[in-house]
Amino acid sequence: MIEGADATDEEAAAEPSAPGEGNPLVPPPVVRVRLLGGVAGREEEPIPRHLPLRTGGAFELWVEVPDEPSLLAVIRAARAEKLPLRPIAPFCDAMPPEGGLTGVALRLGAGFEFIREGEGGLWVGASTPLALLGLRTGYASFARAPGTLGDAWEDGWILPAILKVRRFRSRGFDELEGPPGTPGMAPDAKSLIVAALLKPGVKVNPPPAGRAFRDHKRRNIPALPDLMRGLGLGGLRLGGAVLAEEDPTVLTNRGDASARQLRLLLQAARERVHTATGLELDDRIAPPGRGGKL
Repeated sequence: MIEGADATDEEAAAEPSAPGEGNPLVPPPVVRVRLLGGVAGREEEPIPRHLPLRTGGAFELWVEVPDEPSLLAVIRAARAEKLPLRPIAPFCDAMPPEGGLTGVALRLGAGFEFIREGEGGLWVGASTPLALLGLRTGYASFARAPGTLGDAWEDGWILPAILKVRRFRSRGFDELEGPPGTPGMAPDAKSLIVAALLKPGVKVNPPPAGRAFRDHKRRNIPALPDLMRGLGLGGLRLGGAVLAEEDPTVLTNRGDASARQLRLLLQAARERVHTATGLELDDRIAPPGRGGKL
């Protein structure tokens, strides 16, 4: 049963703490390291360390690459072993899977976190928090931007500001430039953006962090938070899964929600909006890793 802010999911059981968590007398779990393409990865890496919605489960293998040569080596090794590759951007709004995620969870590391001058704008690395751009002249509309380049590229809201992108595709790296609609200047499940050149003075409209919904035409509707509050969805909760009081399009985990609770809460909100207005909402928060098709 899903009700207002005091409702709980009676069927949901609390997940036990991991060994060693919160108890100094219990030794921490053993970290199992595995080399992939010469880069050390961690097996059975806990998902809550890396996804803001923080449900249980683990990544089968977590690999963080420091630079482009390491990225290329890991991709080649994973393909040779027929392992799915699942890019996991920092701070990404992703729906954690039930139980865990197979294959390689791939994080672009410190070498992809930079802002530097470029011709006509600023080059931004794929792991750079976009809100940092808001401190630079000409980029004020980025001040409240959530996440990093990967999420913004997938959502499309950043496209008007992009002059050029650097990406990995197929067997190597290339650079593309041109306005939105230029071939290649659009999200592609088989490529991985590693940096972008952004022009100043462009007003972008990023969604708030944690926004869970958009309409079926992939638009972020400015009036949607007001509409959902009017339908009584502000503060709707299922166990630890909660829609924010002020902006019910934002999904949060108060610390103990399961992946199932998160999905059921979104389903209930979608159904209430559709019943009341006929508006069809899609989940903006998708499973992480884009299906492992890189």
